[in-house]
Amino acid sequence: MGDRVCLSVFVDRLEMHRMFAEYLIRTKGRGRTVDEWKARPEQPDNHWLDCLVGSAVAASMQGALLFGADRPSAPKRERVSLKELQRRKKS
Repeated sequence: MGDRVCLSVFVDRLEMHRMFAEYLIRTKGRGRTVDEWKARPEQPDNHWLDCLVGSAVAASMQGALLFGADRPSAPKRERVSLKELQRRKKS
């Protein structure tokens, strides 16, 4: 929290945050520590959080960045037509 590229949800309105609510269980074993998120028993379907995470992953895969993120952009690729590809294949 506080990082310039963090994603926070309803920080100042906790009642609205309950739509996304899950709880954390920190598990230790086999020489490592894992954070495991569990759904609350009274709210087993957490579609709001699932959709938020899925959207963030899809945006990241497409190269979207949060404002302030310092990551170099991928080099632009030259667009090639199908006709050009066919011509290259013949020669």
